[in-house]
Order: sequence, then structure tokens, then C-alpha cells
Amino acid sequence: MRLPIHPSAAMPDLPLTESDFSEIIRNSFDGIFVADGEGRTLLVNPGCERNYDFRAEDVVGRLVVELEADGLIRPVIAPRVIATGQRVTAIQRTHTGKTILATGTPLFDDDGRVRRVIINSRDTTELDQLQAELSRIRHNLARAETEVAQLRQEGLPPDGPVFHGEATRRIADLLRRVSASDATVLLTGESGVGKEVFARLVHRESARANAAFIKINCGALPRDLIESELFGYEAGAFTGAHKNGKPGMLELANHGTLFLDEIGELPLDMQVKLLHVLQDRTVARLGSTRSMPLDIRIVAATNRDLGRAVEASTFRADLFYRLNVVPVVVPPLRERREDILPLVRQALSGFNAQYRTHKKFSHAAALALVAYDWPGNIRELRNLVERLVVTSPGAVIEVEELAIVPTPPPAVERPEEPGVERLGVEGLGLDEQVRRFEAALIRGALQRFSTTRAAARHLGVSQSTVVRKMKGTSETRR
Repeated sequence: MRLPIHPSAAMPDLPLTESDFSEIIRNSFDGIFVADGEGRTLLVNPGCERNYDFRAEDVVGRLVVELEADGLIRPVIAPRVIATGQRVTAIQRTHTGKTILATGTPLFDDDGRVRRVIINSRDTTELDQLQAELSRIRHNLARAETEVAQLRQEGLPPDGPVFHGEATRRIADLLRRVSASDATVLLTGESGVGKEVFARLVHRESARANAAFIKINCGALPRDLIESELFGYEAGAFTGAHKNGKPGMLELANHGTLFLDEIGELPLDMQVKLLHVLQDRTVARLGSTRSMPLDIRIVAATNRDLGRAVEASTFRADLFYRLNVVPVVVPPLRERREDILPLVRQALSGFNAQYRTHKKFSHAAALALVAYDWPGNIRELRNLVERLVVTSPGAVIEVEELAIVPTPPPAVERPEEPGVERLGVEGLGLDEQVRRFEAALIRGALQRFSTTRAAARHLGVSQSTVVRKMKGTSETRR
């Protein structure tokens, strides 16, 4: 039998046979289910078998309401199509847990009664899972954006320096002023005090902010590769060289900022070559006779005393003076205790977001963190907070879990200030929490030591800071 294409088709002279229609139905990706006017199954194609996880021979001839009663499909829609004579669309659940989007369309006889119901179905389980995953990702992103916004409002950048204490505020103000020029900055301080984040502050606040920030760890480069990593090389410059050559770190930093970390570890022979680059502002790859101009901003950092290294002849004096244009000493964490709680809060917020937790520190634990000397500085602080977020069994991290040896005076273990039960407690801003912690620490130190000078030495701050904060506390109480 030959069936004509609908008259509105573009090519009416190409007929479709009954076998063509059978093959189309059989190979349709969507499920096709046909029932009669009483709701009895007449046809099920392979796509339908795949969607509903049953075999055609097990359902053909059965009423669709029986399939629903057996739990194979919920809800069935053929009875609604027959009753209303309208197209019906519904979300169905199968006995294997799939989600199916089904649409039933009625076919009518000459008397206007429904004689057939054609149901097209498509498995949307994977799509629903992707939508759920997208929703989860959007939720996490919104939460992260909220936390970042909160940190910014509190002056706590999620990955930058904390400017809560006087020392770090002075450093930040100085570096912002210096950033307007191309003056070389030398950052010194113990390992882990945050020299790199201050270097990035210089770059971010400068006119080179949109160019590259290239970090070179002078202490981590293998001695036999330092020169090729710094200067790059031309093709065939040495055995094993890349056939197309390679640009060096200095070249990559052109028009941007070059951060020379651990500059005190640079070998003497490389110090000479680096000095020539800084003086001439040109660089040449190994194996090349052509020099290229270099426009870079230099920021260097070290945990060594370069002055003593110069005296010991392990660091070139001319390079030291070339780098030491704007010297900045970043104090260790024990000398800027005002930054400890903000840094803890910053790290806690970041790791809570990373590990999807909601941990807090108890009041006693927070006091212990402030009293601890932090020999490893910020690096040690962040490592400790991450470990506690991961390993602490409860929502509140107690002082017994810290595994550090602080020596807080007994008088500050239970401060008189009411309302501060947790670090991060609702209803108290960060500044107020820090003020209360500081007041408790200062009162305890003054009770333990006879003079403000001794108390200041114990707390790692200046005497003027203790006096000023005592005055501020008394005025607040009045």
C-alpha cells in the first residue's frame, strides 16, 4: 500500500509506503505508545520500551490503567485524553525511577469519538540531574559571592592581606603610595608573614595591574636551570633545548611586575647577570646576540638579612642597593596580634566554603589563638584552621583541639565582657569582637605585669598601643 504525503508537503510526488512508516516508528528516538479508544495498548515502539523499561509483548493488549496499578507508569494519561478529547502533557515516573515527559494526542472517528491515543515520550532523567547539579552550583556560587562580599565589607579580602592592625595598615598605605611609581620594593620578613600578598598589592594598585604578574622563586629553581628559566633560550642553544626556543621569566614579565621571591638564595654568578638586566633594562635569550628592551617593575622579597649577607660576601652590595630602594619590613604575626582574629576569620570563612562546613571557634579557643606566638606565621595559622575545619567533630572548635601551646594569662580566660561566646557570633560585628578580645587581653596582661611597658612587651605591641587602647576601652565604658 502506498500512502501519499500530506498535500502541504514540499515534495508530493515522493510517496511513503507502509513499511516506511513502520521503520520510522521503530527507529524513532522518542517513545511512541498507541492505545485505542478504551485505553487498551496497541503499539509500543523500541524507544518506548527503553523509556519505561518494559517489553512490548508484556503490555500490548493490556489496559493502561493496569500498567499504572502495577506501578509501571505513574500517572497514565491515555484515560484523560479519551475523557477530554484534548492533548495532555504530564511528567511520569517509571518503576525504575526514571522521569519521563509524555504528551498524549487524540485521533477521532467520523462521529467525533476518540478512536486512538498516540503518546510521545522522552526520558528527561539525565536532564533533571543536570538541572539539579546546575542549581546546586548556582547555590554554592551565590553563597560564595555572599561570603566574599561580606569579607570585603569587613576589610578581609578572601586571598589578600589583612589590614586590621596598625602595622599592616601602615605598610598597605605606604605600598599604595609607592605603587604609583616604578620604584623597586624590597619586602623583608620571616617566612610565612605574607610578603607575596603585599607584592601582589603593589601590582594591583599600579598602572601595570592589567599586565602580567610573574613570580620567580629564586630558592626553588635548580641551579643548572636558573639562567635558562630567567632569560629563556633560542632554538639549539644547548642540548635538550626546545626546538622553537623558550621565553624566560624576565621576558614574560615585560610591561608587568616581576616578583623575585627568596632573592637572598640567588647564586652570586646569577646576581651579576640580574644586576645587568636591572641596570640596562634589556634582556637577551641564551644563544642569542640580540637584546630586547625590558619594561618591568621589580618587587623582591627575602627572609634573610641582606645587609649581613653583603657583609659576609654572600650577596652583592651593588645588587642590594639596586633592590633596596623602598625597603618594607613585614613584621611577624606575634608582633601584630591585632591581625590574628581577622586572619582566623578570613581563613575560617574560606575553608568553611571549601569544605561545605559551618565551623566556629569557641571563645576560649579564640583567646588561645591570639595568645599563641605563631612561629610559622600566617602559613601556620591557615594550615591549623584548615586542619581543624576538617577534623573537628563538632560545629564549635574547642581550645582542647588546637594542639598549640599558648600562654594566656588566667585573668583573660573568662573576660567580663558579656555576649562574646563564639568567634563569628551573630549580632556582633568583627570590629566589636576584636575590641572586646583586645580589651580582655590587655586587662589580663596589666594584672599580670606591673607596667604598661612590660604588658606591651608580653603582647608584642608598642607601649603607646596599650595606653591608647586602655583609654579607648575606658571611654567606651563611660
